[in-house]
Amino acid sequence: MKKAYFLLVLFIVSLLLTGCISISTQPFTSNAFVVKEGYLSLGKINENVAKQMPLVEKVAKNKIKIVNTKIYAGANGRSLIVECDFIFTSFEIPEGLPAIARFTSSLVYNPKTKEFKLANLQIKQIKFLKENLVEFITPNQKKFIPDSLTAKLNELVLHKSKKRLKSIKNFIVKEGKIKINFN
Repeated sequence: MKKAYFLLVLFIVSLLLTGCISISTQPFTSNAFVVKEGYLSLGKINENVAKQMPLVEKVAKNKIKIVNTKIYAGANGRSLIVECDFIFTSFEIPEGLPAIARFTSSLVYNPKTKEFKLANLQIKQIKFLKENLVEFITPNQKKFIPDSLTAKLNELVLHKSKKRLKSIKNFIVKEGKIKINFN
């Protein structure tokens, strides 16, 4: 009988100690340390983007192949400039029409995937490098080109974080680094 009481007391004490230990670890969970700001390097972002090249979008006979993308600081420091080299091919232009597109963009962070991506891409300019082939681009293809470029650039992962962060409040680009303030 004494053994039964001893085992019962030992069981109750172990339950109490286990409960106390789990309560005492609460202050040290990841929510206790909230990141309010961080930095990303434009050089590292461009390295990550280069690893994802080429990007290809094909609809019927129309094809866009993005071969190179670079990301720079915007003039105001509160935006990014995205410049991509691509080749457009179609039934009318089977040899391909090389071009350069320039966009302005902002930055977004997805806490579920822990990925930084481009957001709010606005096309500023498309410059075709073979002017004599531009006349063969149809009106539908003129719409297809910027839409496809935007869709493919939105897929790029600029950086994958190891920690789960909050959403981006704002960012400033200065001296090759992006300073990000989180909510």
